[in-house]
Amino acid sequence: MNICLVYPRLKYRSGDPPLGLAYIASHIRKTPHVDVSILDTTFKRSLKYVESFLAEQKPDIVGIYFDTIMFNDGLKISKIAKKMGIFVIAGGPHATVMPETLINDVDAIAIGEGEKIVKELIKNYPNLRNVRGIWYKENGKIHKNPPQSRIKDLDSLEFPARDLLQMEKYIENWHSLDSVDVNLRGTTVMASRGCPFNCSFCQPTLRMLFGKVMRTRSPENVVKEIRQIKNQYDLDGIFFHDDTFTINRNWVMRFCDLLNKENLEILWGCNSRVDTIDKELMQVMYEAGLRELHLGVESGSQRILDEIYQKGIKVKDAREITKTAREVGVNTLCFFMMGAPTETEEEIWKTIDFACSLDTDEISVSITTPLPKTYLFNLVKENYSISENFSDFDYYSKRSFHDDNLDDKRIKNLQKIALFKFYTSSKHLAYTFKHLTSIRGIRKMISKLRRFV
Repeated sequence: MNICLVYPRLKYRSGDPPLGLAYIASHIRKTPHVDVSILDTTFKRSLKYVESFLAEQKPDIVGIYFDTIMFNDGLKISKIAKKMGIFVIAGGPHATVMPETLINDVDAIAIGEGEKIVKELIKNYPNLRNVRGIWYKENGKIHKNPPQSRIKDLDSLEFPARDLLQMEKYIENWHSLDSVDVNLRGTTVMASRGCPFNCSFCQPTLRMLFGKVMRTRSPENVVKEIRQIKNQYDLDGIFFHDDTFTINRNWVMRFCDLLNKENLEILWGCNSRVDTIDKELMQVMYEAGLRELHLGVESGSQRILDEIYQKGIKVKDAREITKTAREVGVNTLCFFMMGAPTETEEEIWKTIDFACSLDTDEISVSITTPLPKTYLFNLVKENYSISENFSDFDYYSKRSFHDDNLDDKRIKNLQKIALFKFYTSSKHLAYTFKHLTSIRGIRKMISKLRRFV
């Protein structure tokens, strides 16, 4: 059986490989008489390429990843595959939370984690009745099979099948440690699945995908993967794309101790929260190679943080943590959003001024986007006119709902003002000039800018 997994990233280039599909590929490719390929359009953004790839590979089953931003492109690829008579299964966050939007365009939908579902599908195909964790349509009737169980021991999974991806292209475009050095060779790793926090823009989608209980790989397993990919791809850096890497303090301490003992000499970064890290932990992480923290600050308005985002942090804590990071020697990137429901222009300016005042190296400013079925989505849907076109749910460049008090064009202009004001200030010009010292840096800067324009 020939299986093709598709990542329909036709809009933006990125340095972040699709680890979800790579995990599924590694999980199923040891199955006897099964060949697996990954069709990733990140660097070949053409439907003609998709068509020629599928015509050449002639897969029996195509599995397409769907998030909301990629929804329309995923549908186009599904239609191409269906015309060729290929069985199509949809998966990913959008497929999990809104399967009803896909059921008429694909043969089956995977709800939640894909590894066990796809393996069970291969085993039972073409009989779908006993495949847990899927929706499928038969004779005009929608069947909703019982849910698939979660993978309790993440160490039992094979490492992602990065050999099926254009890893050199991803390494060229990797930008997670750009504030340290734009020329570092690096890639991403996932050490856990799930998040216990209740932010309105993420939940309950994350729980629908990964369950209520956060699961973490052992430090030994993670270090083993780092050692393997460092040697395989000659890497200088790693970034952990876990939603919140620093939740389990003891786990982080053990990981850092093991990383020091292994003496891998690799720099790394991770996502964190201002309330799950302190100076002591940061110093331990620094000694093990930590050089960058990405922090979800979101707003300079405490009202927006509390009432709208349900973030559970204090504005003042962001100032303290970025200052502490600077003292320890760790660079920071702070994420902000603007255009939340009920947010005023005055509150947005408060966020802009706050972001520019922080002792942080980078900021990312996105447009508040109520992704389907999140708490934020429900709030917006009750009070505003929300787009039915999923291509509008692009938090880099568009607004997916209309607010008479603050129009879409003004939000976009304020986003540009925030980025311009931050990166042209005297204390941040050094970061900007880092990108201008090499062809690779210039290319990455252009790629970043394109997302916002």
